[in-house]
This record gives sequence, C-alpha cells and structure tokens, in this order.
Amino acid sequence: MDIEYPPLNHTDLTEQTCRVLRDKILRRQLKPGEKISIDEVAKGLGVSRTPVITALQQLASEGLVEIVPRRGTFVTELTARDVAELFDIRLMVELYAAESILRSGKANQLLEAIDEAMASMEQAVDDDDYGDYEAFITGDRDLHLALVKLTGNQHLIQIYSNLNVHIQVARTHYLDSVEKGRQAQREHEAIVKAFRSGKLDEVREALHIHIGNVKARILEILDERGGKL
Repeated sequence: MDIEYPPLNHTDLTEQTCRVLRDKILRRQLKPGEKISIDEVAKGLGVSRTPVITALQQLASEGLVEIVPRRGTFVTELTARDVAELFDIRLMVELYAAESILRSGKANQLLEAIDEAMASMEQAVDDDDYGDYEAFITGDRDLHLALVKLTGNQHLIQIYSNLNVHIQVARTHYLDSVEKGRQAQREHEAIVKAFRSGKLDEVREALHIHIGNVKARILEILDERGGKL
C-alpha cells in the first residue's frame, strides 16, 4: 500500500517526522506489525534518513514501534495481555486522580476543563454518519488526560501521557462506530454527573464502569482478530 506523506518545512525535521509517523500509526495507516521502511518514509517526506531514524527511536521509546536488530522497525502490536495491563494501570491512575481532585476541591475546575471535549464528542455522536469520528477520539483522550493533569503531579502526568499513546491506539478500534461512541459518551456523562455530585464513591463507580467496559470491548475485538491489535 502506498502511503502519502505531507510536505514538511525545515525548522525541526525530526520533530515533524515523528509527529507524522505517530499520527499514521494512531490512525492505523501504518498497521500493527507492519515494517516501516526508512528509505520510503524519507523519500515520502523529502528528508534524509537521519531525521527518520531519530524519529523512529523516539517512537520506540514511546512503545509505538519496535526496532529489531538486523530485521528493521515494526509498528508495535498490542496483545490481550498488553491491553488488560494497560487498562488496569489506567484505572488505578484515574481513580487516584479523581480522589485528588475531589480532595483539593477542583471538581468545578475539571468540569470547565472538559467542557469543550464533552461538547465535541456530543456533536460527533449526534451525527448518524459519525462524520467527526476523529473529533470524538480526540475529545475522549482530552477528557481523561485533563483528569490526570489536574493532580499537578508532573511525574504521574508523564507516566499517563506515555500510557495514553497505547490507549489511543486502542481507541481507534473500539470507537469505530457511532453506537460505540454513543455508549462511551453516556459513560462520560455519568462521570461528569458524579463529579458534579462531589461524591467520591459515585465517581469511582462511574470510572470503574467506563474503563471496565472499554477494556472488555477491546478484549472482545482482540479475540475476534486472533489476539492482537
């Protein structure tokens, strides 16, 4: 399959190359298990091999690609075990973040921070054709990331951001229809309602339900596909 690459300016070729490749992986234009040709990417972007190699090293540190000596660089595949462990960690982090937000009286601040994301997702699922599917995925990511960012714990934010790269890959699988998007949005609304109540037990329950449902749906997809995304 021929991959089209956008033209780059020459201010920071490595950063731009990394951004382009990350986007193509998250959108599954570069598929799990697929080998990435350094020469083809360099030619497509109109750059030398150096920024491509450096970009792939960065993506390897994020876990999006795997560099195999003497074989090449491959888009990382997620197994059922990977997904289960990632979502267990995600749940732990978000539960901690929720408790921290309520304890510090930042619930209203969170609701303001996620208002745009909620509106964007609501608009996306109102469209029967799911025309703004990518906006929904972005809004879903922004909502959960805002939750963790409000802890103010920079190390935790960095850990979650790295984790979120893999979760974003998974999102492209389970949010691929308007029905799944609407179900996820109902769960988001339950999380918002729980934060408005200010009751930690309600927030914890809403997060458990949402993250647990997402995990279960992705594991079902994995099973249908033979165990790998």
